[in-house]
Amino acid sequence: MTGPNATTAALTTPGGMGGIAVIVVQGPDAGAVVRRVFRPHRRPLESLEPDRLCLGSLVDGGEVLDEALVTFTPAPDGTRAEINIHGGPRIAQRALLLLEREGAAVVEPDPLGPIDPDHWPLAAGGLNNPAIGRELLQRLPRAMTAGVVTCLTRQWSAGLSRLARDAMEDPGARAEDLAAAAERYEAMRVLLAVPEVVLAGPPNAGKSSLANALAGRAASIVTDQPGTTRDWVRTLADLGGPPVWLTDTAGLWAPDDPIDRLAVDRAWQRVDRADLVVAVFDASAPPAAEDPHWTRLLAERRVLVVAGKIDLAPAPPGVLGVSARDGQGLADLRRAICRRLGAGDLDGDAPAAFTERQAALLATAAIVARQGEAAQARALLTELLEGGEGSAAAVEQP
Repeated sequence: MTGPNATTAALTTPGGMGGIAVIVVQGPDAGAVVRRVFRPHRRPLESLEPDRLCLGSLVDGGEVLDEALVTFTPAPDGTRAEINIHGGPRIAQRALLLLEREGAAVVEPDPLGPIDPDHWPLAAGGLNNPAIGRELLQRLPRAMTAGVVTCLTRQWSAGLSRLARDAMEDPGARAEDLAAAAERYEAMRVLLAVPEVVLAGPPNAGKSSLANALAGRAASIVTDQPGTTRDWVRTLADLGGPPVWLTDTAGLWAPDDPIDRLAVDRAWQRVDRADLVVAVFDASAPPAAEDPHWTRLLAERRVLVVAGKIDLAPAPPGVLGVSARDGQGLADLRRAICRRLGAGDLDGDAPAAFTERQAALLATAAIVARQGEAAQARALLTELLEGGEGSAAAVEQP
């Protein structure tokens, strides 16, 4: 049990896989505890100001545990520090143990209250590049993987913010860069949307094994018996680009058993709702050209055809081949999925709009910069950095 003057640390986000974990440290020694384990990337530690979001590293001696976003806020009982790190349970646990060694008592989060980004002190001001910072805080809870968190934070700390400030000097010279950053919004939108990728195809095509290989864990049951999957199974997967909901489905065929027919119907339901369908067949036993289920599957609006089990037989010419057993083609498949979803070519370090407001302002700034209207372009870039979430409504295409 902790006393009223204790310095405490609490994990305020749910456990399990997620984009971020938020640890709140508060009490008379909170500032000193966090400063001992946090190293800012750009500014000296002693120059950190209250209510300023700062990007840096959480360190344990000479070891970097994780990249972190930290803010210090004055509180009646001393200081309140909020540490945003990547959301893996192992990293969060190590961070709590580190804070405990430095003198903070680890407690349950309830006494600290819920974390609402819209009501953080940061949301009211005090941010570098405040508009982009507010939008970052609002979207971090939607980031499902560490890679997405990193991509977002870099836009605030460097990529997008730096481009806007650099372009202030000569908007015309950076017009194409501004336009490119606006165009990258679609890829950033995919990163935050968590699209659904459905694996579908004939029974015993190796869909479940492939789903497990892509997810990096055994989410689906795998046996040598056809028809093992009787209902769809969904798991969150990080494919190296956007996080996706990866859905394994029952084999598509014409069964007599009513339960099997229901399983097939439910598989088609997932196919109909998918953002991308990966149509999987066994390379050693490809479906007949007249197979009505396979024909229907190939008619889907967004389909990627994959030959599985290429450790048994080669893929047909022009078809992407994979083997869940020995890993052949898995990296190519991950890249192909990311490309088909629209996020395959996104460079995490490149300036990119991650809200509709940002994209509209950047696109308009690029247009007026090309027309030689430098003052108007600078005004739009100032709005990008300092304006509010609702300012996109005021942006008109010239």
